[in-house]
Amino acid sequence: MRKSQLIIFVCCLFFALNGYAQTNKKLTIGDPFPTIKGKLLSSKKISIPDHCKGKVSVLIIAFKRETQAQVNTWTQPLMKEFGMHKDFRFIEIPMISSFFNWMSGYIDNGMRKGIVPSMHKNVMTYYGPLNSYYKYFDVSDKKLCYVFLLDRNGNILLIDKGKAQERNLLLLTNKIKELIGS
Repeated sequence: MRKSQLIIFVCCLFFALNGYAQTNKKLTIGDPFPTIKGKLLSSKKISIPDHCKGKVSVLIIAFKRETQAQVNTWTQPLMKEFGMHKDFRFIEIPMISSFFNWMSGYIDNGMRKGIVPSMHKNVMTYYGPLNSYYKYFDVSDKKLCYVFLLDRNGNILLIDKGKAQERNLLLLTNKIKELIGS
């Protein structure tokens, strides 16, 4: 009896994991952005992409603190160009392992001190499992930031990574202008 229960359990586990692996695919242009829940540094709990619906949005995902210089190469020009536009949204998302959830308050307070208060609404911290996001975002190097342009419905229009290159930043900027009609 126990042997048959074990076999059934193993089979169920195999099929469940196999089904999960098939739905956990690399994101491509046109895909809806996956759900990420977190808290803005302004203390508001949000869910991406729902928070971005109705806005043209740029999301920058970072897995390591050391990527901040790369993030800034995207953030500064985009916020200068579109920061005041009502149809544009920018969110930086530090992705932090659930292991650090117990000290999330300390980490978030440290970020709040290092970021100007006007940008607190643009930084959402995520604490949780990371493996599925590594697959979604096709993370080849955790020391790179990952950039996504979303349309008003939360679908991916552009994907980039690492430090902003002049050509890629121009492409992104022009695409945003086209989408928001400016």
